[in-house]
Amino acid sequence: MTLVISRRSMLRGTAAYGATSLLCAGLGTVAESEDRAARRTDLTLRVQELNGRPTYNGVSPGPTIVADPGDTIDVHLINDLPALHDDCADNHNTFHGLNTTNLHTHGLHVSPTTDSSGRFDSDNVFVSVVPKDQVVPCAEVNGNSVKSFRWHQNRFRFETGADHPSGTFWYHAHKHGSTFQQVAAGLAGPLVIRDRPGAMPEYIARASEKILMIMNRGLVLTNPAGGGTVDPTITMRPGEVQRWRIINAQAIGNSFAYLRTNVPGLEIYQIAFDGLTLHRRIKIDQGNDDEPWLNPAALAPGNRTDFIVRAPPGAKDSIFSIPIIREVREVLGLSGAIASEIKIEIAGKPVDSAWSDDDTLPGPGLEPFVEAPRPRREIMFSPQFRIAGQAYDGEVKHSIPLGAKEEWTIYNNTGGVHAFHIHVNPFFVTHIDGIELSGDDPLRRWQDTVGLPYNDDGPGSITFRTRFETFTGKFVIHCHILRHEDLGMMQTVEVTG
Repeated sequence: MTLVISRRSMLRGTAAYGATSLLCAGLGTVAESEDRAARRTDLTLRVQELNGRPTYNGVSPGPTIVADPGDTIDVHLINDLPALHDDCADNHNTFHGLNTTNLHTHGLHVSPTTDSSGRFDSDNVFVSVVPKDQVVPCAEVNGNSVKSFRWHQNRFRFETGADHPSGTFWYHAHKHGSTFQQVAAGLAGPLVIRDRPGAMPEYIARASEKILMIMNRGLVLTNPAGGGTVDPTITMRPGEVQRWRIINAQAIGNSFAYLRTNVPGLEIYQIAFDGLTLHRRIKIDQGNDDEPWLNPAALAPGNRTDFIVRAPPGAKDSIFSIPIIREVREVLGLSGAIASEIKIEIAGKPVDSAWSDDDTLPGPGLEPFVEAPRPRREIMFSPQFRIAGQAYDGEVKHSIPLGAKEEWTIYNNTGGVHAFHIHVNPFFVTHIDGIELSGDDPLRRWQDTVGLPYNDDGPGSITFRTRFETFTGKFVIHCHILRHEDLGMMQTVEVTG
C-alpha cells in the first residue's frame, strides 16, 4: 500500500484501539445524571513543554475525546508554557504570541461564543490563554480587546445538540499567530462523536476501530490516553474487518494524502468524510492519481475520512507498507522522498467477521437542500496569503442572518495549494471548477474543509450550499494550511439573530 501526501491524494492508516476503548479513553471524569442528554465529559489539557515542543499533558497527540450526541464536553485548558511577552506585534499577520494558545473543536456544530449559560467560553477562537505571568501591554490584538485574554487557564464548554452528527472530528490550538507552529509541533488530538446505537450496519458497528493522525512528525497510531506509535505496524487477520478513522492534522501546505496498495483482494471502502456518514459506502480506487479535489478519498489538511477495511479471507501471511510522501510535487513526479511509512501485516488464523454486500449507510442526518433560489456569495483566495486581496484584520467581512441558506463559490487565484475551512456549519459541495457534480458523484457531499483547485488558465473554484443554523456570533473562514492562516489568509464571519 502506498499512502502519498501531496497535492492529489488519498490516505490511510490506522490507530489501534477497539470500540471498547473508545468508551474509556482516558478522558478524565465522566459525570452522568439520570437524563442521558445531561452526560458530561470533563478533561484537563495541560499545555506543557517537552523536549522543546508544546504537548497536551506531556504527550502528542492529546487524549482522545469521546462523546455521544447531546453530550457536553468540558475542557480545563492550562497553559504552562514559558512566558514570552510577544502578543503585541506591530503586524499581527506574522508569527507572534508563540506560547499563547486556545482550543478549537474542528468540525463540531457548537457555539462559537459561549455555552448556553454564558459562563464558559465555547468554540471561541478569539479567546487567548497566555502563560502564567505573561505581560500583554497592548489594549487590543487584531481588533480584539485584551478582555478576550485568559491568564494561565480557561474552562471551555462545548455543548453538542441531541441531533449532532456522529463521526470523526479533532481538536487543536487556534490562536492567530501561533496556530501553525503549535499544531505543527503536535497540539492536536482526536475527537469522536459515537454512532447512535443501531444506526450503523452491524459489520461496521462490530468492527475494531483504529485512529490514525497524519501529523508533521509522521503517521501516528493514537493511544486513547494520548500519544501513540509513529510509523506503526497494523495487524489484520485474514477475513478481519476494521474501521480506520483518519485525520490529516498536518499544518504544512502540501499534505494531501492518497492511498495505493499492491495487496490483491484487500477491500477498502469510504464510509464517512469530515465526520459525516455517507449515504452509501464507496469502494476506493487505490490507484487514483487524480487531482486531490477530484479524488473522493483525498485529504486536504484538516479533512478526515473513515474507512471500513476487509482483509481477504483467503490471504496468506504477508507484510506490506504504506509510504507517506509529504510534498505536493510527489504526485507530479518531481520528487520521491518518503517521509514515513506504516507496515500492514496480515497474519494469524482467518476470522469470519460480520460483513454485508449491502452498501447502504444511514447518511449524516442533515436536512437536504431543496432546489430553490438562494443568496450567492463569492470569495477569492488571493496571492500573498490574502482573501479578496486583503490580509486578516479582525473586521467582520460577512454578516449573515441566523437561518440563512446561501450558495458560496470559493475561487483560488493563487496558482498554489489552499484548503478552505469554515467553523461551526458544514457545507454541501455541488460544483468543482464550475462544473456541476452529478447526483451520484461521491464528491457531491457534506464537508467542512475542502481543497481548492488551481489552474494555469484561471482561478479554480468550489461551489457549495450552506446554511447558518442554531448559533449566532463571530467565527472564521480561513485556509487550513495553517501557515497561510497565520500570515493573513482568514476572514471573520458574524451570524446575527
